[in-house]
Amino acid sequence: MATREGLFFDNSNSVLQRGLPCQGAIKPLTNNTDERVEFDVIIVGAGYAGLTACRDVCTAGEYWRGSRSAILINRAAGFSVLLLEARDRIGGRTFTTEVDGHLYEMGGTWVHWNQPHTYREMSRYGLTDLLPSHDRTFGLDSCTVHLNGKTRNVSHETAHAMTEKAFRLMCDVDGELGRSVIPYPHDPHFNPEAKYWEALSVAQRLDQIRTQISDDEAAILQARLSSIYGADMDKAGFFDMLRWWALGGYTMDGLYETGDDFKLPDGQSSFARHFFDETVGTQKLIYCFDTVVQSVHDNGRAVCVNDKWRAERLICTMPLNVLCDVKFEPGLSAQKLQAMKGGNINQGAKVHLEVSGSGHRSWSSAIYPVSRACSMSGDGLTPAGNTHLVCFGSNKEFTSPEDDARSFAADCKHVQEIDILKTIWHDWAKDPFAKGSWCMYPPDFSFKYLATLQERAGNVLFANSDWASGWRGYIDGAIERGTLAARDVATELRTSRCTAG
Repeated sequence: MATREGLFFDNSNSVLQRGLPCQGAIKPLTNNTDERVEFDVIIVGAGYAGLTACRDVCTAGEYWRGSRSAILINRAAGFSVLLLEARDRIGGRTFTTEVDGHLYEMGGTWVHWNQPHTYREMSRYGLTDLLPSHDRTFGLDSCTVHLNGKTRNVSHETAHAMTEKAFRLMCDVDGELGRSVIPYPHDPHFNPEAKYWEALSVAQRLDQIRTQISDDEAAILQARLSSIYGADMDKAGFFDMLRWWALGGYTMDGLYETGDDFKLPDGQSSFARHFFDETVGTQKLIYCFDTVVQSVHDNGRAVCVNDKWRAERLICTMPLNVLCDVKFEPGLSAQKLQAMKGGNINQGAKVHLEVSGSGHRSWSSAIYPVSRACSMSGDGLTPAGNTHLVCFGSNKEFTSPEDDARSFAADCKHVQEIDILKTIWHDWAKDPFAKGSWCMYPPDFSFKYLATLQERAGNVLFANSDWASGWRGYIDGAIERGTLAARDVATELRTSRCTAG
């Protein structure tokens, strides 16, 4: 099956294909054959937050008696759920496509045992065998740095030393590598003193350490940061980088190992199918894909969506930059509305290239200032023996996808002579159901708005990775928020039924 999303540009003949094969595509688009409109819970969005919430709510009625005997009392008591999704597939800002026998991840990719919520789910589904993205054992085994107009090839060790020194100085805000400022990475606001650092932009923090690093060290650091933030350094909140640093164990190596080294051999769409298929198996789930939610009305007793479907509770898992497209009645709080105005600054691009030959499997690059690409690295070999390169960069406006692909190719070839065979990507910035890539906050945002974004509004709960307490912007953060929302809803519904009974 295929989704209508994603782009494939064949560089040999300049032919563009819209829509890519995807295991997460759902056919038929709905199983609501009897046009049912009444449910216990409605869940909006089939990304990882929505899929987790769906599964947990549908199975929440399966309760047990006795700590030792563990006798299942009532397997049929799960709550009924309606899942509404605007896309034709599951996965949200993640999906895997297979082109000529090779898997490409259009969005979220990397997983790790230090991502607690994700690894729990991987263990649940028997998916703990991981595939390393990087291999330095053959090929060029070098890094090309194109910094301030000058290009040179250096060893990976040299590039690492330059980056690590600058990264460590940037994040060592307290002489303890950030440990006193963020002692509990999944509770980032625990220390009120963190507020000072949260108000800074990356550009301001770089100014503070600029005399301690060389021009090349500053440039390679900004190239790496550009691939993380997808925004200019003056718009990027430094606190998000400090949080990631803490979550990665207060080292750059830990951060990159946790967030950039290991992926699932069968892809993210296969992982998401485990959530979805288990939920469908409960026979408590009704789903409608290709369904855009336009209005949510909470009358205090029930929630009505699009003046059609009704439920006691609603879990909204739409991304931060898309929430403003829904009309909520009663209206959301002024604080939440303020947070919804461009809270995710990340408009970065992730582009896959198949390049001729295997030599670039062990190659990487860093580019600054950024025109289009800011980093490239080998991420496997295709069945044809060619190199798969993953590129991160800026998502600037172009007249057409073909122009976009040619622009990225030109930028890459300016740094390294490569024969590009295929370009594969999805434009998350122009995606109407994302309006940006993984979530990164601007300066002076988290302390003001994180708690507000996590708050419910009456019978409407909000769950998305964009306001996770831990790995925000990661799959782990989505599962975190979906788990918590499902727990709250199931507890409330179970309590109301016990009271009524």
